[in-house]
Amino acid sequence: MKVKDVEIYSERSDGGVVCLPGQHYLGSVMPGDVLFLMHGEAMDILEESKHNPGSYTYYKAYSIAKSLEQRLAHYLDVCEHHLLPQSFSIELSVEDYDEPL
Repeated sequence: MKVKDVEIYSERSDGGVVCLPGQHYLGSVMPGDVLFLMHGEAMDILEESKHNPGSYTYYKAYSIAKSLEQRLAHYLDVCEHHLLPQSFSIELSVEDYDEPL
């Protein structure tokens, strides 16, 4: 873990806005549990659209679920690396679905 000065533009719960050192663009801070819930919702949409894997809706649902899953996996890896316990894990994965063409 590093300790650095971070510019904080908003400390709103579940939606802080910060600028990390050396970054030009602001970032949005999302708690891990919120990321976990959003991934679950994206997986629900993917499940609902799996019967039409060639559709635009399936493609977009897959893309969103995959992006959220990659962020969630990174979050969980960082927590594990720093020995920080988590009460959730990735149960459903985009890997269980056909990748859109």
